[in-house]
Order: sequence, then C-alpha cells, then structure tokens
Amino acid sequence: MSVVIFILWLVAFIGGVLAAYFVPVNVLSMDLKFIFIGAWGSVLGVVLFCICKKKLANAEADFSSALNSLRQSQSPRTQYLPVVNPGNPEFPPKPVVPRAPEPPSSMGLPPGAVPAKEALAALNPKKPPVLFPLEAWAPFCKDILKNRPFSEVVSSFGNVLPKFFPKSSGILYMYGGTQTELHKIVSFGDYTISDDIIMPAECASFNKGEIVVTDFAKPSLSGGCTHLHHHPHGVSFCAPIEGFEEHFGILSVQTDALPEGETVELWKSKVSVIAAVFGLYVANQNMSIRFQQHSIRDSLTGLFNKRYMEESLRREIAAARRRKAPIGVIMMYPDAVSSIQKTRGRHAVEQMLWELGQRIPGFIRYEDIPCRCDGDAICVILPGADFKITRARAEKIRYEISQLQIAYGDAILATTLSIGVTVALPGAENSAEALLSRVEEAMNFAVNAGMNRVVIDETMQGG
Repeated sequence: MSVVIFILWLVAFIGGVLAAYFVPVNVLSMDLKFIFIGAWGSVLGVVLFCICKKKLANAEADFSSALNSLRQSQSPRTQYLPVVNPGNPEFPPKPVVPRAPEPPSSMGLPPGAVPAKEALAALNPKKPPVLFPLEAWAPFCKDILKNRPFSEVVSSFGNVLPKFFPKSSGILYMYGGTQTELHKIVSFGDYTISDDIIMPAECASFNKGEIVVTDFAKPSLSGGCTHLHHHPHGVSFCAPIEGFEEHFGILSVQTDALPEGETVELWKSKVSVIAAVFGLYVANQNMSIRFQQHSIRDSLTGLFNKRYMEESLRREIAAARRRKAPIGVIMMYPDAVSSIQKTRGRHAVEQMLWELGQRIPGFIRYEDIPCRCDGDAICVILPGADFKITRARAEKIRYEISQLQIAYGDAILATTLSIGVTVALPGAENSAEALLSRVEEAMNFAVNAGMNRVVIDETMQGG
C-alpha cells in the first residue's frame, strides 16, 4: 500500500468525522453521529482492505513472473556443434587422446552435494566446552534481580558454582557478625580446601583487593593465600566479595587440573564475574537494611524512633481490640540528665542515653517495642501485657538501671529513672494519643514526686 493511498484514506475518514461533528444535533442526534462515524469507518476499512488485497495479488504475480524468468536465465542451454563426416578428406578425423581421470578431490560435485569429509564431520561433531552455563546462570540472576532473600540467593549461588567450575572444590566466606572472622557459608566439591573459619589476613585477596591466582606446581606463582593448606594441588583462585567500597567476604575455587580447552585466564574471568555480581547483591542488601533501620531507628540510642512508636502503638491497639487483649505502656526519664549536662556536657548525656539504649532491650520481652520519645524520654510498648506484667517490668527496669555505672573518661555516670505506667484494658476505647498522654503525665508526676519511682496512671480503667 502506497503512502498516497493511506493519506487519502485518512483524509476521507477525518472528513467524515468532521462532517458528523458539524452537523447540528437537532438534525442528527449524538447517538446517530456515533453510528455514522462507525459505519463510515467500516466502509473505508473495507475499501482499504480491497485495495491492499489487490495490490498484494499483483505483487505476488510480479514476484512469480520474475522468479520464473530468473530460473529460465540460469538453466543450461543446448549448444549445437557441426557433425563432421568421417569420409570427407577435407575434415580428417582428429586423434583421440585419452584423458587421465581427475583426482577425487578435484572432481566436480553435483549441485547440493556435500563432500564426504564434511559429511563425516557433521555426523560426529565435536562439542565445544561449555564456558558459561546459561541454564544455571539465568535462575541465579533472576533471584538477584527480584531481590530474593539472602538465604535463597546463597542457595542458588551454591548450585551455580559447581556448574561454572567442574571438577573443582570451593568455599564462600562471609563475615559472621564481626569484621574479624570469616565464616563458611557455602562449599562444594569432593575435597576440602580450607578451614570453616579463617581470618581475613589469611587470604591475599583481602589485602590486594583483587583476584589472586596460586599455581601449586609453580612456586613462583604462589599467591600467598595461607588458608589453602588442606589440598595444595593444582590451581586456586581467590576473589574478594566487595561492593560500594565495602568488603563482605571471600570466594575461593581450586582445581587439580583445568578442563580441556579452558585456561587460567578464562577461569579467572569467570571467578571475577561471579564474585562481582554476588558482591553487588550483598552490598544492595546491606544498604537496604541500613536504610530501613535509619528510617525507623533513633540514630543515637539504636531504639525505635518516635514515628515508629506512634505507628506501632496504633497497630497494636487495633490488634488488641480484635483479640480483646491489653497493652502496657511504660515511659521513663533519666533523673540525672540535668546534673550530668551541667557538670559533663551534652556529650556525656548522649553517652548515658546510648548505654540505656543498649541495656533496656535486655530487660524486656522479645515482642516488646522500645522507643525513644521526644527529648531524653524512653518508651516501651508491651503488647498483651496486663497491669501486673507491666508494673513488674517497670520496677525491674528501674532497679537494674539504678545499679548501672557507666565509665566516662575518668568519671562514672549513673542515673535513676522516673517511670510512668498505663495499660489499655480490653473493651475500653483507647487511642495512641490518649495512651501516650496518660503515660507521660504519670512519668512527669514521678519526676515531680521525688524521682526514682514508678507511678501508675490514676485514670487507668480497672487500675
């Protein structure tokens, strides 16, 4: 279909639409206008279809004619030669010289024939070595792109390694809570190449920040990885697991002999690709955890922040209303804040608050929610805790903190707590704002009444 025909068809269709648009409504109703436009488009569509079908038929006919002409031009033509009369003396017969048979290699083959050598090679093709097994790599990359949990990605990673490095053994190390020890996360292969726990300095890749190759048959190519002492044979590759300028672990792979057709540089490249992809995934996971913690955690104490406290209290109130369960709330204030700030400065107060943030979670239940409120107050939400449990927990926190002594330079920091307690009882109409207001009022009463005490909210229903 030419551009001109399409433009003419488009102009005709738009013209019909404009014509329907400008016709007054009293002459042609809105429903009839839509019916007209649909019918007009259908008619033009049928016309366009017929034109296209006709042009397609013409094109097929032209193509068939051209193809037939091409075949006729390539067909061999008969060449007529004059017949020589053997009895005519003017045309003596030429002696027949026998032609030597051409060697098989130079003999011509009919069209479409394949030489025997090529046919045999096609029957027994040599499969090239699989250098990059995509059937194993694709699921692993899919898990990473979908940001699957760390345990699932590590499991997929363990399945990928043996397929990338056949007839080899390896081990993946990651930090186990501290930056001083590397713990085995995944291992594969028929033999052990290293210990389950190593120090980072035992692997040369940690200090160099790059892949280290060790050829145990050539002392001159020793990489300096002292942790590879269980099976000192063949070639080993150690790569750091890094991302965003952070070190997360080490990947070690060792083989007695490289597979046929593969080289040290090829294995080094494969180790580099796998370690880099896994390192970026770990770095992304680490950054996500930090971002989540920063969005809900107080930067000084490590406790949950005020926004998270309010959201959690609303959520727990709704859940308690469904389960008909109570909720305990404790709010505490360090009594020594004012005196420490006057004598030691704000930094000493922050040191004390940090210590409280580390200690208080150890005095409450796992399901309780410790938070930092405005200023220097700390609040604890106790889902499912009744009056007895809440008060006992508050007294325990008060006693434990009163025994705490915090080293600060050549001085000792100590404080007591003024604590307010309230409980949202089942069936009572409670809101997060009302509970926080009541418990804060009880805490302030404890401060004004002499400090170092637990005060129960007097307006608490059933208290």
